Amino acid sequence: MSVIPRNISLDDNIIVDTSEAAMLIHTPEKSLIKWLSTGEHNIPFIKIGRNVHYRIKDLKDWIEAHVQCGLKGHISAIERS
Repeated sequence: MSVIPRNISLDDNIIVDTSEAAMLIHTPEKSLIKWLSTGEHNIPFIKIGRNVHYRIKDLKDWIEAHVQCGLKGHISAIERS
């Protein structure tokens, strides 16, 4: 039985499975599974039986927490001009 992918975005207010979460944050599904088991990145999840799901709000919060504003020790293009 094949599953038809849903059209989802970070603007939706739903829960998604691991493969959909990986797609939304542009990360391999295997990385998301590894992070869940090792705690390398603490993205909140919902466990229903054996299935892991993620709230899109939590994925957006995780993305926002990882926004970088430049590299330390490097002069930005704006500072050079």
